[in-house]
Amino acid sequence: MISADLVGVGAALDRLRAMREAAGSGIARAIAKLGIDLQNDVRQNKLSGQVLQARSGSLRQSIAVQIDQSDTAVSATVYSDLDSAAAQEYGFSGTVDVRASLRQIKEAFGHPITAETVGVGAYTRRMDLPQRSFLRSALDDMTPDIGASVEDALRQALR
Repeated sequence: MISADLVGVGAALDRLRAMREAAGSGIARAIAKLGIDLQNDVRQNKLSGQVLQARSGSLRQSIAVQIDQSDTAVSATVYSDLDSAAAQEYGFSGTVDVRASLRQIKEAFGHPITAETVGVGAYTRRMDLPQRSFLRSALDDMTPDIGASVEDALRQALR
């Protein structure tokens, strides 16, 4: 009869548990950093001239990142809660309602006049807005960095 005793099984299991925790926290840090990097890229590049020119800055300021972590998953979501963000990202074709407003006119029939404020009634307008992807294109640009960052986090945890 042959018998064997494994020495150090408890230490080996402890080491494996520590590696699992280190890998999880390392990947969580990497995903959080990638989410913040994506948010910054969208704000500083895509919404500052690469895809869209800033007019009021409200779209750029609305870009937010949310990090969610559970026992089995980590995610970073970069988003905008503005209605106009989806229209820019995916394009839009349809009619929109324009509310009544006040305008200041300085020209009539091609001739300058003294500035005057006039009321403009509500109306509907046909819009054909082309797709100008600023979120998806930024994510596509980052794809190689995402894989490299996750691999690096795992490599650090397994040391």
